[in-house]
Amino acid sequence: MGKPIVMSLISIMTVTLLAGCAATKEKMSDDGQTAIKQEPVTLKFYTMQNDNYAKGKEANFEDEIGRFIKQKFPYVTIEQVHKPNLEEFVAAGEIPDIILDSSINVRARYLEYGLAYNLEDAIKKNKFDLSRINPVLIEQVKAYAGDSKLYALPFTITNFITYYNKSLFDQFGVSYPKDGMSWDDVYDMTKKMTRTSEGVQYVGLAAHNGLMFRYNQLSADVLDATGLKEKVSASTEWQKLFQNFKRFYEIPGNPYTAVDDFPKGKQAMVVHVSEKLTLWPQQAQDLKWDVIAAPAFNEKPKVGLQPNTYSLYLMGASKHKDVAFQVIASLLSDEVQTYLSKKGYGTPLLNNEVQKVVGQSIAGLEGKNVYNSLYYNNYADAPKPRAPGVVVITGDSGSTFFENMLKNGEDINTALRKWGEDIDKKVTAAKEAKGK
Repeated sequence: MGKPIVMSLISIMTVTLLAGCAATKEKMSDDGQTAIKQEPVTLKFYTMQNDNYAKGKEANFEDEIGRFIKQKFPYVTIEQVHKPNLEEFVAAGEIPDIILDSSINVRARYLEYGLAYNLEDAIKKNKFDLSRINPVLIEQVKAYAGDSKLYALPFTITNFITYYNKSLFDQFGVSYPKDGMSWDDVYDMTKKMTRTSEGVQYVGLAAHNGLMFRYNQLSADVLDATGLKEKVSASTEWQKLFQNFKRFYEIPGNPYTAVDDFPKGKQAMVVHVSEKLTLWPQQAQDLKWDVIAAPAFNEKPKVGLQPNTYSLYLMGASKHKDVAFQVIASLLSDEVQTYLSKKGYGTPLLNNEVQKVVGQSIAGLEGKNVYNSLYYNNYADAPKPRAPGVVVITGDSGSTFFENMLKNGEDINTALRKWGEDIDKKVTAAKEAKGK
């Protein structure tokens, strides 16, 4: 009788141990992330600032985001939610779990509404390797936050590159622009390319001034370290930025024009967002064109503009933070990022294998200098972190005063003084509104 009992106990223990091992395997993830219980979970995902995923374009979201999540996390249901703006989610008390938005909005939207969640503990818990991501992009999120905390992970990048019309350069017998050019080089080239031919006015260079200032190459800020006082009127950096672009529009026949007119064939060069790589191959089929890196200042060679980084935010109100973070981490895998890179997105990853396939899935980009246009330059740093202050102001507002300067024939000092006064008025109004 004793021997069967012993054998039965051994059998039970063996089965229990095997079951325990099986359970452990089920809980371990392939990439070594902290295990989470695999119960059905629904995550609400809001794409705040990317028209490619707007209402009616859910197929794009499914192709570039949704299906990858389903493959990695079959127990997770992703519900893409839509409202006109974040304020409506806040008013309704329906905060999504994950939001895709620009890094520059971390303070104005997520800290302002008390929605932000510091990811640093989740990064440690899940052993997520931050070193895979360009450190400039990580510091950009921290700088915009102002408290050196990391509230989002960079997902895709919009860089600023130079598009040029090869047909016009051929027509006028001017050598093509190339990577590594300075703004001075491009200025000289603009003078050569700005001309009237057979009654048609051709523009040498156009640039989006609002973006050139917001994401400027000199890392110039508009408020001082306190966040309570303008920092433009006496700034040598803003003087240099205004002067740099002003001289282009003083070239006869090269007025400030819309950069989106490039496909019409009358602009020799434009400095614009890399997102146009996904649109202009179809819109400019009749043009022979190519791309190079954005021009740099002589004192900062190979330093481009600050990138417009679309980042993934985990909301503090989420009831599923563990799985939501793992979803975010999975979207930064080499697999997902390679797919997005081929579709023309800039990647936050340092992996050159991911970078060099950029645009390969887009018909019309074959043979173009796409990789160098995005990655030849280094990113400019974000402005230094400043105290929270009472109002969020970015450099793009300077475009209004810049354009008024051109229209009214003002000098740069006057334009910067007026801009500074406007900033201080906004700070005062914000202080009064908040009772400070």
